[in-house]
Amino acid sequence: MDPIWAVAAEFWWTAPVVAGVVAVIVLGARRGAGGRRLGYDAARLDLQSAQRAATEARLAVRVARAELAGRIAGRAAGSAHPMEVSDARRALRDAETGAKAASAAVRARRAQVEAARADLALNADPHRRPLPRAIAAHDAVVARWMAYETDPAKLIAYPSIGDARDPSTAAFLLALDEARRTRPDSDHRIGPAEFGVYRDAVSRLERAFDTAERDAHARAEGRDPERERASRAAGWQDTAQHVIALSADALDRAADAAASAMAAWNARERGPKRRRERD
Repeated sequence: MDPIWAVAAEFWWTAPVVAGVVAVIVLGARRGAGGRRLGYDAARLDLQSAQRAATEARLAVRVARAELAGRIAGRAAGSAHPMEVSDARRALRDAETGAKAASAAVRARRAQVEAARADLALNADPHRRPLPRAIAAHDAVVARWMAYETDPAKLIAYPSIGDARDPSTAAFLLALDEARRTRPDSDHRIGPAEFGVYRDAVSRLERAFDTAERDAHARAEGRDPERERASRAAGWQDTAQHVIALSADALDRAADAAASAMAAWNARERGPKRRRERD
């Protein structure tokens, strides 16, 4: 027998063992990398979803424009009512607003991807990996809430935070239930899509509790949180209108300056031409 085949026959049984060891090593590496890359992979999925939504929003704008053009043509031909043209214009404005929001969402998701990529360098510590951090943030909100629920003095001082009929408290309780339902089991290997759902639920939970706590303290001090929010929103609208007005004024000044410069340039060009004509 050929010596090579003799050795192969002697150690044939080692091939499955080696393959199994390699598979375990690769699987373990993937599991470890998945824990570190969970936030990054979830951010990439979110970006892909936002890009699909932006593509659909741009398509909706094109459809709305075509619909408006058809309505305008129909009105000219006498087959479309002016109200239909108004509705088509409103639909186009809504579609354009949706497309702008979708584009902003894509930019925000790209920023999240870059942040998650930078965060990969900090994930050597298992406690700093995306899922443990999300669970810790979840537990921190629950601990803040239980500090009110288990302290009678705090509940007396801030009663609305324990009242499910209060709108901000009701919103917090709904967010709390969502975070609880999407939280992965300790022995469950979570994927990027599931992690993204849980991460977003925890983020909404944090915002909801901040609002509920702020409103409870405002009511305890005799202030109306709804009126304060409306006042802040009005202030932001005034600021936006002021910025728009300033932008329009700046554009007007720029247009006036451009027109003056063009007039001066034309005057300079006409002067030599007239002199040449006289000569």
